[in-house]
Formats: sequence, C-alpha cells, structure tokens
Amino acid sequence: MGAVALIEVLERDGTPRHGVAVPQWPLRVGRALDNDLVLDDPHVAPYHLVIDRDEAGAFVQVGETINGALLGTQQVGAGGRAAVGDAPLAITIGRVHLRLRLAEHALAPELRLDPTRSLAQGLPLLALLVLLVGAMEVFNTYLDTDPDGFVRALGSGAISALVGLLGWCGVWTLLSKLFTRQGHFGWHLRVALIAVLAWELISGATQLLSFSLSWPWLSDFKFVLGYAVGATLLYFHMLAVEPYRHRRVRQAAVAMALVGTALSLWFNWQNGDRLGSELYMSHLFPPALRVAKPVDTASFMKGVAELQATLDAKAKRKEDAGDDDSSAEGGGGDDD
Repeated sequence: MGAVALIEVLERDGTPRHGVAVPQWPLRVGRALDNDLVLDDPHVAPYHLVIDRDEAGAFVQVGETINGALLGTQQVGAGGRAAVGDAPLAITIGRVHLRLRLAEHALAPELRLDPTRSLAQGLPLLALLVLLVGAMEVFNTYLDTDPDGFVRALGSGAISALVGLLGWCGVWTLLSKLFTRQGHFGWHLRVALIAVLAWELISGATQLLSFSLSWPWLSDFKFVLGYAVGATLLYFHMLAVEPYRHRRVRQAAVAMALVGTALSLWFNWQNGDRLGSELYMSHLFPPALRVAKPVDTASFMKGVAELQATLDAKAKRKEDAGDDDSSAEGGGGDDD
C-alpha cells in the first residue's frame, strides 16, 4: 500500500528539511521516542499531537501541552482539535515548522527552476549600471565643487561611494548566504545600483518639473518618493534572503515606507510648522526650460504682503517665549 500522507519538517525559509511518509493512521508527534515523528525541541511536549482520520476526514488532535499548536492560522490549545481540510496544512509546534499533505491533496504545478546567475553572466548589465552611476557621480561633483578642487573631491567621493556600496552589498550577501546558502552578490549589487540611478533620476526630474511648472510642492515632498525607492530597494534585497515569503516582505517594505514618511512629516511640522522639507526652491535651471507664465511685480508683492500676518504672529510667539525665559531667570535671581 502507498502512503496515506506525508509530513515534512521545514526550514525557516519554507524548504523541506526531511519528510516522513505516513503508511497508516494515526500519526503521533512529540518528543518521546515512541512517537512516529520524534522532534528534539524543548518546547514540544512528549506527546504533543496526534493526526488521525475518522468518517468526517483527517484531523489534528492536540495533546497535553502548555504551548499548544498553530494549525494553519488557528492557535489550538491542549485538548483542541482541528480538521486538516482540502489543502496541505502548516503546523507549528514549539519552534518546529511542519507541513502535512494528505494523499488526496492536489499537487501544486511544477515551477520552473531558474538557474542561479553568476556575477560573470550579468557582467554587461552590471558594467552599464556602473558606468551610469559613475557618470552621475562625476556630473554631481562637477556641479557642487570649484574647478580647483574638482579632482580631489571626485577622488574622495568615488572612494567613499565604492566603500559604501561594497559594504552594503557585502552585508546583504552575508545574510543571503546564512539563510539560503547562496550569496547572490551580483543580484544585490545590481539592486543597489538601480536604486541609486532611480533616486538620482527622480530627484532631478522633480526639481526640473518644480522649476518649469512653478510647482515647489513637487520638490518639497520628494522625500516621499525617496522612501518609496528605499522600501523597494529593501524589498528586492530581501527577496534573496527570504525567497519564500514574498507577501510578508512586501508588507514590511510598505510599512517601512509609510512609517518613514509619517515621521518625516511630523518632524517637518515640529521644526518649521510645515509638512514640506524645503523652505524655498533652491535649484535653478536655464530660463528656456521655464514653462509657467512669469508673475509681474505687482502680483508678486501682493502675494508677499499676505504673508505679513503669518510672520508677525511667529515673531510675537518668539518674543513671548523670550520674555518668559527672562522672567524665569530673573525670578531665580531674586530667590537667591
């Protein structure tokens, strides 16, 4: 007779460590040596659970244990019982992850095995990314430094960027090696370079559009796009570390982007009573790129005059705060 079920012990990333064929019911799982599946985990009871079948179908019966068992998404305590269902059941007891598959469960379709690409296989794309990032670094250094110090600034910037990039990718490569037994250095390097290029393009595009269309808010809130790029960067790095948990990795990346954006908005409001990060549009481009219509002097002065009330209120608050501090210091002197 063939096996009636298969129970697998899984690694933390979801890959099977080993499996035990179940020739007949029941199947006993626990730490005691007379179980059908013996688990050497101090958080597992001697007779933790029994998997059996009756007229209604297969079920899991939890035994005498203080930790219970996680059956799918349901936490079941001692003495509890849960049906297996029509799909393989994930079981967690103690720190051991199991998967139960019955003989009648349909097999998932075969997945295509994508061979692991070596660094040499992706060398043309990697070389192109390095050239593009290097060209952007040279251009930014040229804009930010005087001609006399250009070579020195370019050399120090290139060394800092190289050390930072290799260090960043090295940490992710180590994590990939620890959790998946493959380093994926080429993958992490490509992900980091693409993220740098994406941020440079987004930053330049938002500044250009802000200048051309007279939309200062676009560059004022570009940090939101920065958090989106950072979250995407972490998501693709984590795919090489947790290849079987795409949903959780995606949720974590979105959560980090939302939390980072919310904190930046809060800090901006606390520091300057405004949500944006820039007090004024500090980047200028050739006037030929200007699309928005110019504002005449009278209209501009009228708009500036409307700010008078807001500026007076802020100045009064500062004066009142200064008077309070002076009073507090004077009172301390009288007490002395």
